[in-house]
Amino acid sequence: MSERTLQAAHTDLLTAIVAALDVPLPSLVAADERLYHRLLERRVSDLRVVLAVMLSGRRDPWPAASAIRQRTAEEPVTYTPFEFAWDGEDR
Repeated sequence: MSERTLQAAHTDLLTAIVAALDVPLPSLVAADERLYHRLLERRVSDLRVVLAVMLSGRRDPWPAASAIRQRTAEEPVTYTPFEFAWDGEDR
């Protein structure tokens, strides 16, 4: 793999990681906050597994990025996101 291709692969991997962890804040409802924390826990757990496998021998970042995207798609946001009010009041 060329240096340029390797850099692109690592950029793709980091982009997938950021996307997996970029979830909207929950509404102030307790149930939404619990769902938010559970979602983050699952996604972080998935990331740890994929990265551990990558570090244990499969050094190619492309499959890892693909696996992260697939697992992220399987764990969508199911809670109501927090809405910022433009008048300064939180909703």
